[in-house]
Amino acid sequence: VRGNTNLKRVRFYEYGGNMDHFHMVISALSETNVSKIIVVPWSQMYPREGDLYAVAVGKRLIALQSNLTRLDLNSCHIGPSGAIALSTLLANNTTLRALHLTENNIGDEGAVAMAHMLKNKNRALKEMVLDNNGITAYGQLALRNAIYDDSSYVELEKSNHILQSYFDNPRSVFGKSVMNDVLLSHAANLRCKSAKSAVTKKLKRVLSKKYGVALHFESFLGADAVMMPHVLGWVAQKCDLQMMYELKPLLFNLLEGGK
Repeated sequence: VRGNTNLKRVRFYEYGGNMDHFHMVISALSETNVSKIIVVPWSQMYPREGDLYAVAVGKRLIALQSNLTRLDLNSCHIGPSGAIALSTLLANNTTLRALHLTENNIGDEGAVAMAHMLKNKNRALKEMVLDNNGITAYGQLALRNAIYDDSSYVELEKSNHILQSYFDNPRSVFGKSVMNDVLLSHAANLRCKSAKSAVTKKLKRVLSKKYGVALHFESFLGADAVMMPHVLGWVAQKCDLQMMYELKPLLFNLLEGGK
């Protein structure tokens, strides 16, 4: 394996050997071009052992495998503690693009840890599959806020504008209360070529949903005068004005001191 430049994908299936031996394999893989690794749980009967094994595998792979772009740990029983451990490692990771964690029982605690990592640190992941993990409304809201935080304009800008998917089946992760916000944000992140473009699309939803204001000239003229300076100042600094051609005459007039 060591130095093999043709190897691109590795599957660890029913691996129950000595972890020291496994670490030797991982060290060898770090000298290859392997970009996709799938770990199949080695024990369906003893989830506690599977949990320790999968978390150790994931941590070791993320730490050493610089070419790794996809890591599949589906049904590996990592639990909340495993999700927290992985989120810590992924905070500053710049190579992994897809992380599959279906049926790992990470719950709200694991979901919140992943959400915090996505919102505040990681800007590399484009796909994180979290189907069937027992995530309730609390964890769902945290995941939604990671990519669409409408509590303020500042928090909206800080949201993750890179992640394009949380799921294979949206209903296996999210309820109705946050579903539309999540789907819109995924679409914005997928279709937009820059964070400014994505945040502009999300701002349109925030203003329309929370304030009944649409991004066109007439509705801004009728908006609350107290709100106007904050909205316009934020828009001018943080958004893609090319996407907001309807607003440009008004914005330029205000920014130049007009009335």
